[in-house]
Amino acid sequence: MRPPAITLDPMSEEEFAEFIRWVVRDHALQQTRIGKWAPEDALEYAKGELMLALPKGRESQDSYLYAVRDAETGERVGSLWLMLRRRARAPETYIYNIVVDEAKRHRGYGRAMMRETVRWAREHGTATIGLHVFGHNDVARALYTSFGFRETNVLMQWDLDTEAPETR
Repeated sequence: MRPPAITLDPMSEEEFAEFIRWVVRDHALQQTRIGKWAPEDALEYAKGELMLALPKGRESQDSYLYAVRDAETGERVGSLWLMLRRRARAPETYIYNIVVDEAKRHRGYGRAMMRETVRWAREHGTATIGLHVFGHNDVARALYTSFGFRETNVLMQWDLDTEAPETR
């Protein structure tokens, strides 16, 4: 199945406000899920991290925030936050956030967004595309692997409230 055609439109103020609410909630949920933050602290930490990443909101330097739309219908299908990051060898496009709206999933929009990101990265003269993906997100990991992404580091955690290996 060929991925649908999409367009990347700069987020409007309203879309940006909705996106920020979603990103904060999702980031807090993911950080709670992996055990990094306690549920009662997660929202505040997520807000703080977002303020560091987007100190000037939509106008933050080197951040590009897009509403992703189906090219045929104009309907919004997701969002994409790309950043240009300076690296020692060459600049990098970093996918800070990529999401297909829940009702639009499993229709090829994620693949279309990745293809558009590759086009965007080349257009902006970057040498690599980087991203972070949570270990439990098997669907996203499979998509990124299918594009040729490789793991460059792996974070691991063992919870001490579980039985120690030597006692098993």
